[in-house]
Parts: sequence; structure tokens; C-alpha cells
Amino acid sequence: MDVQPKADQLNVSQSDTISIFAHTVKEDPIRSDETSYNLVGLNNDPIFGKNAASFYTQLRLSILEPDFGLYPITDSIVFSMVYDTIYGDSNAQHTLKIYELNEDMYRDSIYFSNKEFLTKSTPVGTKTFIPNYKDSVIVDGDTINKSPALLRIHLNKSLGDKFLSNSSKMETNEDFCKFFKGFYVTSSSATGEGSIMSFKLVDIQSKVTLYYHNMKDTSKYTFYINDYAARVNHFNHTKYQFANPFLKSQIFGDTAKGQKVIYLQSMAGLKVHFSLPYLKDFVKEGKIAINKADLVLSVDDSTDQSLGKYSPPPQLMLVEERDGEMYVLVDQLEGEGYYGGKYNKKTKEYKFNIARHIQQILDGVKENRTLTIVVYTSHRTNIANRVVLKGPGRSDGLKLHITYTKLY
Repeated sequence: MDVQPKADQLNVSQSDTISIFAHTVKEDPIRSDETSYNLVGLNNDPIFGKNAASFYTQLRLSILEPDFGLYPITDSIVFSMVYDTIYGDSNAQHTLKIYELNEDMYRDSIYFSNKEFLTKSTPVGTKTFIPNYKDSVIVDGDTINKSPALLRIHLNKSLGDKFLSNSSKMETNEDFCKFFKGFYVTSSSATGEGSIMSFKLVDIQSKVTLYYHNMKDTSKYTFYINDYAARVNHFNHTKYQFANPFLKSQIFGDTAKGQKVIYLQSMAGLKVHFSLPYLKDFVKEGKIAINKADLVLSVDDSTDQSLGKYSPPPQLMLVEERDGEMYVLVDQLEGEGYYGGKYNKKTKEYKFNIARHIQQILDGVKENRTLTIVVYTSHRTNIANRVVLKGPGRSDGLKLHITYTKLY
């Protein structure tokens, strides 16, 4: 067992009194194409206000140059999507509408969360429902192959007839995407506080199935959504006009309120800027070595009493923002076990070890810049979670716990 020499032990000190200044700011639009999950829904959050998610997606052909036979007629056409999660009121009733796109999407293009594609004015499908994302269903009368929980929306038969009468435009996926540009899926209404639903579109069960008959028999044709299909999430927070007054005033200029409460939200919502302006006071008397520097963010369940309905993001991230780009701290390169950032349900807090970052500042190697707290990168466009945190002006709020050794 390693035993620290007594001389070194005498020089080890701790501090959690360093001044921190923090406040909430609105996120800029973030890249939201080709995400793992696609979100749709309306949520009237009692703290964060009105939030909306919708998405655009292309379809891909299962078979090139399909032969639909003589005089094909649509029996039905169904859009199926695999549920992932629901955030908010799981009993809220939604009305989803599906529109045909009237603008090209490109798989190799970059799109951001504020991008709006042109659509045709009349929906090709509408469904009012309460999400049933926990139960599996059986499709096509097949009692053997159970699928994941699906949302199935019947589309207008006229869309099926459009496909059946244009098989010549299905020789390649490129030709097809010029002919049929894709879907826009949006929620036009939701009861109560509503919710945001997450769907896994890149799944064998997420598809459009066209059931039809011709002069000889009945059949079906499948359009898939795969990694080659362009997909874009769109988010709208109505500029936080309907947010809690304390939150609203903070992001519109009263940054001092961030000392009491700060807010984080995915879906290109909210992030937090914080600074340590007096950090170099640590080395006024001489050089020190940082052993550990834990930044602790505690959930404010006194302000936000809806944790059961609105769970915090599973992981946060600390970054430096420069010239519109985000740069991770050196500590993150040491791995998650060292760096941290995950939500602890028992303590209701997030914790980061940023010892190397602090040491670089004290050694004059790195500039003491304002840092940004955001929802972890891979979650920012895939989930709808948000959290209210205690600000650094509170005794149990945002703190930096530093353990250090005096070298003088």
C-alpha cells in the first residue's frame, strides 16, 4: 500500500470556496442530421415552456425496378416507426401529421436543428393516439415474429397509387428520391403537458409498407429507412417566451440570477457558461500541485419538483467554445472513469474531475477561459431531457472542490 510521506501530508490542503460565476444561455442551432434517433412531439414544460420536435426523412427502395403487375391498385399503405422512449407525460394524446416533402434532401449534406424544408400543404397521413411504447405488437397477422413496439400510421391510398403508377422512377434510389423527396413528421397537438417521442428509424421494422393487388394476385412492397436515407431533426423552443419567468429573465440578460439557479436542455435548448475569475489566487504564495479538482453540479429538486416526469440528462460535458467550435478539456482524454460527467441518481448530482485543466491554468500553460456545460454530445439531438441545477451562489450549489499540495 502506498503511504504518503508525512512531510507531503502536511502540505496537502483542500478548498471549496473559490468563486464561480454561472448563467444560462440559449444554444445556437446544432447539427441534427443522421442522428441515431428522431424526435417528434409537443411539450408544455412548467419550467422550460413550450418545446416542439419534428423530423424529416427520406425513404429507400427495398427492390430496384419493382414490377407491380397489370393494373395495380392500393389496398392500404402504412408508415411504421419503432418506439424508443417518451419524455414528459406518457399519457398525453398526440395528433401526428405526415407531409410529403417538396424540397430535396441530400445524405451527404450538413443540416442544423433550425432547418425547415418545404412541404406540400396537405398531409398524406394523420393519427390521433396515446403512445403505447411498452407493448410489443404483431404485424401482418404473423403470431411468430413479434416486433418491437410500433407506431403504425395509415397513409392516404392516393400516395400508394402514386408509387404504383411510377415504377419507372424507381430504377435507382437516386431517381426515386428525386421523384419522392421524403416525409415531414410533426405533432399538431398534444393534451396536457404533452411529451416528446423518440423513434428509431434506422431499424428493419421502421418502414413504409404498400399493400396492393393487381390483375393476378395481392402483394406488398416495402420502403425502408436506412443509413443511406437523409434524416434531420428540427427543434423549436418558441424563443422561451413561455418559460418560467426566472429562467426567461436569465437568458434575456439578467445573468446574476444564474448564481441561484441554472438550466440545461437538450434539443438545441440551453447551456451554461461558467467562469473561475480568481483561480490564480491559489498560486499567490507559491506553486501548488493539483491532486484533484471536482466540479459538482447538484440538481435543484426544490425548484423542479417534476423529476419523475422530467428526468435529468444521463450525462453532461464540459467544453471550451472558441470561434463557434467546442473543444473538450484535457481531463476528458483520461477516460470516463477519471473525468466523470454522468448523472448519479442517488446523490442527484453530476461530478467532473478537471484537475489537469486547473493545473494548466495555474502553470500559465492555458488561458483561464469561460467554460460551457452542455448535454453530452451524442445526446444533444437524440433525447429531450432537461435539468434544473443549483447555482454557485448557494451553499449547496455549483462547487469546485480542490485538493492540492503546496510546493513551497
